[in-house]
Amino acid sequence: MGDIFSCQWISKEEYYRRIHRFKWISHQVDSKNRSLSGNHIYYHIAGNHDIGYGEETEPYHINRYTNNFGPLSREWLSRIGDSTHRFAILNAMNLDKTRRIQYRQQAWQFVHQLVAERRERPDIPLILFSHIPLHKHAGACVASPGIKYHKGFVVYQDYLSPATSAYLLHCLAPTFVLSGHDHNGCQAAHSVKTSASQAIPLGMTDKSLRSSEDLCSLTLEEIDEFQAEIEEFARQTVMPATGFDDVGTSAWDTLEVTVRSAMGEFGGAAGVFDIRATDHSRQPSPQRHARTFGRIVAARANGYEYQYREVLLGNHLGIRVLLVVDLVSCLVVPAVLLLLKL
Repeated sequence: MGDIFSCQWISKEEYYRRIHRFKWISHQVDSKNRSLSGNHIYYHIAGNHDIGYGEETEPYHINRYTNNFGPLSREWLSRIGDSTHRFAILNAMNLDKTRRIQYRQQAWQFVHQLVAERRERPDIPLILFSHIPLHKHAGACVASPGIKYHKGFVVYQDYLSPATSAYLLHCLAPTFVLSGHDHNGCQAAHSVKTSASQAIPLGMTDKSLRSSEDLCSLTLEEIDEFQAEIEEFARQTVMPATGFDDVGTSAWDTLEVTVRSAMGEFGGAAGVFDIRATDHSRQPSPQRHARTFGRIVAARANGYEYQYREVLLGNHLGIRVLLVVDLVSCLVVPAVLLLLKL
């Protein structure tokens, strides 16, 4: 889910040492790991520790990343049961204010391409991957909604901006969003109304925001110019779903799981996401249901069953205790027995 390893400000030699180590651990083939089998497909997501926040991103960060891990944004279709799902990875690091404008334009060009595809085939469910989570109100997760800027460009953010988040929810309408960044992880359900209670004028233009279609027709320049108006539109139309358990028809539109960090401090968490076709996948019911069981999120929508579950590989403190115990048993105990013999 991004932040593959801290790599912005390290030497070229150290960077490639870390790449080879990472690919060896994850069983990926590269120039030094050619003996490994390459039967799995790997998709990587760029995080702030990979290419930096919007103010930090430089060409060599981008080139170095894409040469070793592939495109910043990508999509693919996968056949599941009798129907198809669309999967898309966003370059979330450059969706909000970015100093190198070309990278932001590329990120939004991909988003607009997805919007056009969603309009053409709204029946294909979308699963979205983003390093930076969608915007949420304070207290919804451990992370906070504030964004820090330097000379107008992002230097730190826990969430995407309200305007960007509203655009993604309204215009892409993903069934599931899997995000990273927040080491503690989080679960959220978003409810999206297609129209505001009243039209919101866009400055001195003849445009206004009243419906999802109005928002989705805006250019990147207009999104930047009318941030305040889009945030007001988001306040009227995007809300946390009321209650995660046993929610019924249209109570939620998008479920979001922020995957907990794989670092040992957080239990070495990894996520498993399953999609299973049901008997209704050919003619899906409009009803949507979702429940949580601790770190498990289970949902039914689009004629499919979705489940995210967390697997803990091991807490770093527990591993250290085991190593100390092992060291004691290997060194201290034999020494004591030797002394007793003497």
